[in-house]
Parts: sequence; C-alpha cells; structure tokens
Amino acid sequence: MLVTTFLVALWATAAVCQAQASVRCPLVFDGRIPSTVTNTVFDTASSPFNPEYVKGKDLAFSSMVSLPASQASRFEENDTKAVGISINDESIFQPGDPPGQLGFRRAEFLYKANNGTDASATGLKTVHWSVQLDPSKPLNLSHEYMMVWRERNDFSANQFMFQTGSLLYNTSVPKDNWSVVGKTNNIIFTTPVSKDGWQNFAVSLDQDKNKLRVYYSVGNGQLKLVADSVVNDNSGGGQFHAGLLKKPTGTADVVNAGYQETGIDEGVIYGSLFVEDSAGQCVSL
Repeated sequence: MLVTTFLVALWATAAVCQAQASVRCPLVFDGRIPSTVTNTVFDTASSPFNPEYVKGKDLAFSSMVSLPASQASRFEENDTKAVGISINDESIFQPGDPPGQLGFRRAEFLYKANNGTDASATGLKTVHWSVQLDPSKPLNLSHEYMMVWRERNDFSANQFMFQTGSLLYNTSVPKDNWSVVGKTNNIIFTTPVSKDGWQNFAVSLDQDKNKLRVYYSVGNGQLKLVADSVVNDNSGGGQFHAGLLKKPTGTADVVNAGYQETGIDEGVIYGSLFVEDSAGQCVSL
C-alpha cells in the first residue's frame, strides 16, 4: 500500500466554508467532553473515561487535564468542548509491582465501558479523533509518541497506532508528521502536523475481514477516505487509548529503560473523541 500524503493547506482553505458535522452512526463510546465539566471531574466516576487509567501512580487526572478554549472540532456539539492532556516527569505507569514502566512517560484516556471484550471487539467499528498541538506544552520530536491506538485484549500488540515524532521503526517518515501505522508497523497514511488548528482522523476496523480504512480532513472539512481496504490483523479485541505515550531513546527495551530528559511538560489537545458502529458501512464524515 503506497503512503498517501495530502496538501494540507489546500484542504484547510476548502474547509473554511464547512459547518459542524453531526455523528450519523450509533455510538459505541462517546468521549466528547460536556461544556459544564471542570478538570476535577476526571478524577471521579462522573468522568467519561476511566478515572484510574492510564497515568502515573501518584498523579490525579485533574493535574494533567486542561479544558482549553479551542475552536470547536468537527464533531463537537454545542454542549461539548476540547480537552488537553499532558505528561511530566512523574508520568510513569505502574500496572503491577514497582518500579513500573520506567522507559515511558504516559497519560491516556480509556473509555470506561471498553473492557477489551465489549461490543467494540466485533464487527465494523470506527474510532474518531480530532487533534491539535498545545503551544504551551510543546512535544520533543526527537522521541516517538503514540497518541491514539487500540491495544489487543491480551496486551501483546496494537492493531493500529496514531503517532508522531521520530518513529523507531519508520525512520524515513518526517518527525513532524502525523502517521497512522498498522499492526506490523507499516505506514498506512502520513501527513504534516499543522501548526495551527484541528486535524481530523477516523480509522475503521473491520474485525470480520481484517481490513482497515483511514479517513482524514483539516479544520471543519468533511472527512475523506485516504486509505482503503488495507489488510491488517484486527483480531483480539482490546481497548482504545487517546493521550500521550512518549517512548525513550537509546534502548531496545523501550518499556523499562532508555533516556527521558527531566523537566518534561508536554501536551496535546483532543476533540471529537468517539467510537461508532459502522455496520452497513456507516461512517460519520
């Protein structure tokens, strides 16, 4: 499958006249943030995401979540808004015994009902997100970042990943690109990171035929199909992550070792986070 790169500036111009879009397919998980929410809600059962995962052992989500006054992303409603998430030196996840995953710095949203074997593990499902940089918390693109992905239920692999930075297994990709990557670390779609405004993505996972599709647009532009019928192993169910996982440099054991500088204060802003049921080829564009 050839990598397809689109002219972002051309699409951005066309998107100016586009209006906000509505979700047209049944929702499986809705991660759009109510406009009345404060960041302290993310520490409670009222959060749209799991308040316990994924974060540093002694950190509260309220300390890493921001609610910026961003322009509405494509699938936001009048009563929803963008959400920022950030990592720091203490963002070390400890899923079991100490010392935890010392190689990573990570903070991610997990949909509460997404337990690995729920309804999202069957049929044709599409995960949506809009993303923009946080100018107050710049990324260090000498590292690889995972931003959105689905991790298999047995934690052995990811069916797809949305990444940026210096990709460890795809060194030919510019470090200031967004890339959708398949299960075998194959680049499916890549495009330059915009320095201003939203970029919108959707990935459809056909779990019966083991195929994958990618959709993309800029600003409020309608999503366009940019990769179709890519063969990809979508088996194994799993959980959808959205956030930041920063990998280390200088090691083959990225989970447990490697270099991470001190003084980390990095973040990203998301909008239009949801997963929909695409039975009958339904996709919100």
